[in-house]
Amino acid sequence: MRYHEKKKGIKKVILATAVLAVVAVLLLSVAGFFQIRQVTVIGNEYYTKEEIADFVIQDGYKRNSLYLYFQYHYMEQPEIPFIDTMEVTIDSPGSVTIRVYEKSIVAYVRYLGKNVYFDKDGIVVEISEEVMEDVPLISGLSFKELTLYQTLRVEDESIFDTILDVTQLLSKYDLKPDEIRFGSAGELYFQMGGVRVALGEGDNLDEKVARLKQLEPDLEDKTGTLHMENYTDESTHISLEAAK
Repeated sequence: MRYHEKKKGIKKVILATAVLAVVAVLLLSVAGFFQIRQVTVIGNEYYTKEEIADFVIQDGYKRNSLYLYFQYHYMEQPEIPFIDTMEVTIDSPGSVTIRVYEKSIVAYVRYLGKNVYFDKDGIVVEISEEVMEDVPLISGLSFKELTLYQTLRVEDESIFDTILDVTQLLSKYDLKPDEIRFGSAGELYFQMGGVRVALGEGDNLDEKVARLKQLEPDLEDKTGTLHMENYTDESTHISLEAAK
């Protein structure tokens, strides 16, 4: 009797082991079937496709499209500088699409050795040591408080409307000054290499920036102050005051 019971117990162990082995093989097969082989990235500007893929898809489970899908739908996402959120969709078992939603950034200021990036409403969206390409540096702002995800506390918040207008014009005319500076009386300056461009208090900015784009090649290797305060389409007076 004991012999038969022992024999039945051995059979159960063998059967359980066989079932586990089959399950393991199936799981490994599924894992291989859903291994990511192709990645499509859309919505990215600040980072390259390769950088986004490296952030999202790493070793181990994250190379599995099913795991990655559940992670970005039901789990906490990792924080990546300048990225608001990302979505992952499965195109096929071995192919995924990553949609990137980047933070809206118009400019940045320097504060205590950090670069503080803010959006069109003056809300701080990122504080980083990184310098983002094609995002203009703003100087001359006096702010009372600086907190992530809060508005920069400046004396006159309408300055952010001016900054947005200026950055849109720079984008329109593909002009990339090294620095945008506001004077104490609200006057606007661009620093372009060794030339400081004085633009006045913001009137006729479209005409001024358009003309400045035409003058840009002539400003290379020049130093001094380019006076455009009184420039209009009718009055085209511009002078370059040499540096002393």
